[in-house]
Amino acid sequence: MIKKSEEEMKKVDIVLVLNFDKDGYKNYIGGATFLEMYDAFRLGKKIYLYNDIPEGILEDEIIGFNPIIINGKLEEIK
Repeated sequence: MIKKSEEEMKKVDIVLVLNFDKDGYKNYIGGATFLEMYDAFRLGKKIYLYNDIPEGILEDEIIGFNPIIINGKLEEIK
């Protein structure tokens, strides 16, 4: 699935990450989603986060991807 993800990422213009709360973690982003964000960043795609960047171990890396945070406002996607 990870190999296929990169192929699919090449076909899209943007990535929308739906980072909802999960199991007590606010604005959760899991490992597979993080890797998809990395692929998007590497391929020069715009990355949108539905909610704020989650606090935690990968926070700095996610900030480095320069995501656009829309706080649930889908009309912000351009």
